[in-house]
Amino acid sequence: MATAVYEEVDISLQDNTEVTLKPLPIGQLRRFMKAWKEMAHLEGTDDEKEEQSYTIFVSCAGIALENQFKALEKFTETRGKLKDPLTKDYREYLEEVLDIDTIYKIMEVCGGLKLNDPNLLAALEQANQD
Repeated sequence: MATAVYEEVDISLQDNTEVTLKPLPIGQLRRFMKAWKEMAHLEGTDDEKEEQSYTIFVSCAGIALENQFKALEKFTETRGKLKDPLTKDYREYLEEVLDIDTIYKIMEVCGGLKLNDPNLLAALEQANQD
């Protein structure tokens, strides 16, 4: 029997939907990181930057969870068109069922980003000041 080199984490969302988190395959990880890179382009006041960052967090979490929701038959389409990586319905759903701690866990397990890591937070702050 083969041994997995990663751990899976089962979590419940705010609506009690259960999903299993695991590291993303490369193709999905590329889309996830492309969405994450938008953090370097936040503009406006601190409140506007905070609002933009929540949009990016939901985008990354949505990309990470898209296969789960297709398998659960909650959504047949999750990928958006043009600039938004998520469909409108999928994004609205995620904004209702995700809290910040859950997003942080999704980002950590699926994308390898520890958002509460002080080094990452310092790098983000520096990128936003440049």
